Amino acid sequence: MADHYVAQQVGVADGTEFPAQRADARQVGAHRRTILASKVPGTAWASGDRVYLGKKRVGETIVGIRLCTGTSLGTSTVDVGNGTTADKYVDGATLAATDVPTAIGPKASTLDDGGAAADEEIWATIGVAAIAAATVLTFEIELCGA
Repeated sequence: MADHYVAQQVGVADGTEFPAQRADARQVGAHRRTILASKVPGTAWASGDRVYLGKKRVGETIVGIRLCTGTSLGTSTVDVGNGTTADKYVDGATLAATDVPTAIGPKASTLDDGGAAADEEIWATIGVAAIAAATVLTFEIELCGA
């Protein structure tokens, strides 16, 4: 059987570099930070609305996005992205489970991007159907970086 090394360990642990490189601290042994983003009570979100969730700092990567709601979102969908790409991290997530923090992202294609070169605003975009004013929900965004 062959031995394989993940991208973060090539040149570090695989013996291809001498002296060995150090692992990127933004990805190996990284510090974790969490953003909680809760819907303002009594506020309805219409299809097409954007909701500001927080900011990803320079050098950070989003490693987890969870959504917890007290009511099924029905046919409503949620994208999570930045100011230019609405679905960069989550594309069309729906949530029927209630009172259970549920992983909705991020997309696999963003996990190996490395740390951001500049701060990035994180936005949710509501699709298909509105989210009622009485709905209670919170996003939890987990980031890691040096």
